[in-house]
Amino acid sequence: MRNFFHADTKKYLKRRKYILWLTLLPLFQGSVITALIVIVNLRAFYDRGYHLTAIRAVAAAAAGGTLFFFIVFAVCERLVKRNARYTFIDIGVKALVYSRYDGDMAEGGRCCVMRRLYVVPLSCIGKIGYSEKKNRVYLETEPNANIKIREYSDKSERLDYRFSDGFPEFESWWYNRNGFKNRTSLVIPGIFGSAERLTEAIAQTKKDFDALPKPKPYVHKESDFAKRKRAIERLKKLQKL
Repeated sequence: MRNFFHADTKKYLKRRKYILWLTLLPLFQGSVITALIVIVNLRAFYDRGYHLTAIRAVAAAAAGGTLFFFIVFAVCERLVKRNARYTFIDIGVKALVYSRYDGDMAEGGRCCVMRRLYVVPLSCIGKIGYSEKKNRVYLETEPNANIKIREYSDKSERLDYRFSDGFPEFESWWYNRNGFKNRTSLVIPGIFGSAERLTEAIAQTKKDFDALPKPKPYVHKESDFAKRKRAIERLKKLQKL
């Protein structure tokens, strides 16, 4: 059974609204001030050239402001879509994966999406907590755990994975044992809804994992053929005596 938590895009949409309002406010103020200057000076200057220059200035300011507004809107919209797709938490039977959008990078004339990805084996988790005030989840590993939290940072297409036997397995096989940094703790920000709900989901999955029957160590049993062979050799030694 897997739990999947998408990033809460409502927060990004709210931030986008504030950014757009902050973008529009100085543009509106500048337009009003320019229009007032033109109106006040219409009677002072009757030269047709002045009127044309004033009209061009107002039109250029309006066009520039509109262009700037749409550029800001496009950047914010892209950030919202990128986080909605690449920022998530995927909790499996034996490990959880925390993926985070980490910007864009130009490579070979094309835009590549960067991701930061954390693989947290449930066997190494020693402490799970959250801050209700900051809406964050805190994970810490066992002090003597052999396995640590793995941190990857690369292009998104290279960090694609699938769960195999409850543990993430990368499509690029090299990342299964290489290309990561070991961490002893991890802080998950409050972009996945309630931190308490996320903590409960991780704690319950950890509890279910600890309840799984542990594999017994393999004990090699001697075959009947080997037993008979050894018994025959022992008998031959006794006969020689």
